[in-house]
Amino acid sequence: MTTSLRTMTFVPGYKERFLEKARSFPSDALILDLEDSVPLPNKADARVFIRNSLEEKWHPQEVFVRVNSIDSGMLIEDLRATLHAQTTGFMFTKALDEHDIIYFDKLLAQLERDAGFPVGQFKMCPLIETGRAVLRAYEMATASTRTVALAFGGEDYLTDLDGLHKEHGTSLIVPRSLIVMAARSAHVGAIDTPYLDIQNLAGFQKEAELARELGFSGQLIIHPSQIEIANTVFTPSEQEVREAKQIIEVIHESERLGSGVALLEGKLIGPPMRKRAEHILNKMAEIQRTIDQRLE
Repeated sequence: MTTSLRTMTFVPGYKERFLEKARSFPSDALILDLEDSVPLPNKADARVFIRNSLEEKWHPQEVFVRVNSIDSGMLIEDLRATLHAQTTGFMFTKALDEHDIIYFDKLLAQLERDAGFPVGQFKMCPLIETGRAVLRAYEMATASTRTVALAFGGEDYLTDLDGLHKEHGTSLIVPRSLIVMAARSAHVGAIDTPYLDIQNLAGFQKEAELARELGFSGQLIIHPSQIEIANTVFTPSEQEVREAKQIIEVIHESERLGSGVALLEGKLIGPPMRKRAEHILNKMAEIQRTIDQRLE
């Protein structure tokens, strides 16, 4: 993938009106949901509605489908119904370790062959929701070349550990940090857990800024009012971009002059500064491609 995943917004698959409205969201990606937000009696309708949505109109965002877990008995049906040219990939739930990821990979490969798609077309964004999965996050991130990001499901994680989600959020610092380290080491995205208090936008911004500080590349979104805040938080600031350009310009000038030393405002520019500057500019180019795609 060459596009950004700053914001991945959940859309309940059984609500046709929401599926239609979501096309206008300024989100980098949509997650058309067949799992937690869909009551069991509505699962069949949700598959039909999502399939119709994929077939009827082009989505300007990347489109992932969150499918039900392996042990639900619904996974194969979910995948067959939503394997479509407009589908970017799938968010697999309740994955416990790399063996589950390998299973998903092989299952997708078989379904791709059956449906006439190139093997490897559909991407994967596993949802890390248990203590076991947190501890196996790096192995999960590297088990399949389809994986573009790891996403964190904080509430299910705390349920698994019998932990508490207090306002100070200390119970989630360790798993968030481990997921970020695993994802970044595997060179894939790291998407933070949803913020459930949709009325508290100031609180959401604070949590998103913490996630960015920890190293997350994006946020799971449960309400459209959160999208623009997260897009801003996970985009390098104007000052960061300006400084990155200055660093690269100074380095190029020193190279042109044959100097082995580059200075900016009297400070030596070392390899880590150059690497970070290049990362910021590459990220901005990626974000711009995502915005341009959405506006086409």
